[in-house]
Amino acid sequence: MNIRSTLIRAAGAASLGGALLVVACTHDQLLGVQTPDIITPEAAQSVAGAQTFRIAALGNFARFIGGDAGGSSPLGLNLTGGMFGDEIFSARAGTEPMDNRNINPNSFPIDTWTQVGNTFTRVVRAINLLTKFPPASGLNDQLAELHAQEGFVFTVTAEAYCSGIPFWDGVESSTLKTVTLTTTQLYARAIAQFDSALGLATAGSSTQYLALVGKARTLVDQNDYAGAAAITGPVPTSFVYNAQFSKLTTGIVNAIYDWMNATKNFGASDKEGTNGLDYVSSKDPRVIVDGTKLGRGQDGNLTPLINQYPSTDAVVPVATGIEARLIEAEAQLKAGSPTWITTLNTLRTTPQKYGAVSTTATSLAPLVDPGTPAAQQDMLFRERAFWMYMTAHRLGDLRRLIRQYGRGAETVFPTGNYFKGGKYGTDVTLVPQQSETNNPNWTACADRNP
Repeated sequence: MNIRSTLIRAAGAASLGGALLVVACTHDQLLGVQTPDIITPEAAQSVAGAQTFRIAALGNFARFIGGDAGGSSPLGLNLTGGMFGDEIFSARAGTEPMDNRNINPNSFPIDTWTQVGNTFTRVVRAINLLTKFPPASGLNDQLAELHAQEGFVFTVTAEAYCSGIPFWDGVESSTLKTVTLTTTQLYARAIAQFDSALGLATAGSSTQYLALVGKARTLVDQNDYAGAAAITGPVPTSFVYNAQFSKLTTGIVNAIYDWMNATKNFGASDKEGTNGLDYVSSKDPRVIVDGTKLGRGQDGNLTPLINQYPSTDAVVPVATGIEARLIEAEAQLKAGSPTWITTLNTLRTTPQKYGAVSTTATSLAPLVDPGTPAAQQDMLFRERAFWMYMTAHRLGDLRRLIRQYGRGAETVFPTGNYFKGGKYGTDVTLVPQQSETNNPNWTACADRNP
C-alpha cells in the first residue's frame, strides 16, 4: 500500500489491534475504550483517546523497525535491510530481487515501504493529540519519546531508501498530500525531532539517551563524526531502548522469529557474495546463529537456524550505549587518535547484555590495531556489524562506506555470482513500492546514489 493510500485510510480510522496488546505490558497501563480495535479520530478527542493513539504509535514504530507476522503485515527495516545487505539471505521464492540487489518495486518484500507511511502518520497524530489532550502527568517524557521515534523514522528511512521520497505534509484534510524529501532533508528533519525530544526529556532518562543516540547516529550519517561523539558521553554503555513485541497471537509478533525461525523464509548469511561478513562461521557470541543445525528453507535450501530473536516477543534493540561507544570509536579513528582501539576493546572486555545477546569479560578477545587505514576501517565496521546485527543499521553502514570512505559499491555489498543463479545487481538503496507511483505528488526517486 502506498503512502498516499495509507494516509487516506488512516484519516478515516486508526487500526490499533496488536499495538494495544504489545505495549500494554511494557508501557503505561492501557486506557479502556469501548472499541479497542478501531478508534476513529473523533473518538480520540479526549485524554483517553490521545493515550490510545500514543500506544498505537509505539506499536507502529515496533513494526517499522522489526516488522510483524502474517502475510498482510509488512516486514520491518531490520529484515528487509538485512537481506538487501549481507546479514541474511532469501530462503523462499519471490524474495530474490531484494536479496541479489536487483530490486523489483512490485514484489515482496518491498512492502516494508508501507511501514514508513503508517508509522510517520501515527506518530505525528499522537504528538498532536497529546499536545491537545495532555495526561495528568508525564506529558513531556511521552512527547519526547514520540519526537525521538519520529527522528528515527526519518533517519532509518534516509539510510535505507533512495533520495527524493514522499512523506505526508502533516496537514489534516479530507485529501491528505505528500511532499518529496531528499536524503539531506530527511536528516535535517531527524535532527530537528531529536532536538525537540531533548528539549522535553528528563535529564538522565532513557528517553534522553534515546534522543542522544539517535541524533549522534544522524550526525554520523551527515559526516559529522566529531559532533556526534561530542553528545554521546552522558549515555551509559548499559543503556538499551528496545522495540517491543508480544507473546499474544493477536499482538505484534517479532518478524525475525516468525519469518526465520517458525517458517524459515530467510536464513543467516555467511560470507555472502564474496564481500559478506562471516556471521555464521565466526561463531561470534554477538550473532546467535547455530550453523550446525540446518533446516530446510521454503525454497528447499539448507538454512542456518538463527536465534538472535528466539521468541515472538523478543525485543529488537533500537538504540544502545554500545552504539554510543562505537560512534565515539569512529570519531577517534577519523581524528587519527589511537584511542579508537581502546574504546572497541573496552566494549569487548566488559560484559554486555542486550536482547538475547550476552557476552562476558572473556567472550571476545582484545583486538590488535591492524595498522593501515583501510584495515582499521574494516575492523571498525566489522565491530559495528556484529554488535548491531539485525537491528536496521547495516544497510546504512554499507552505504556510508561508499559515500564517506570512498569504497566501491562492489567492494562492500554482496557481489558476483548469486547462489540461486545469475549475478548480483548494482542497487544500493531501497525504493518505494510500485503502487506509490499512483501518488499524484510523486513520480520517482530523485537519485539512487549511496
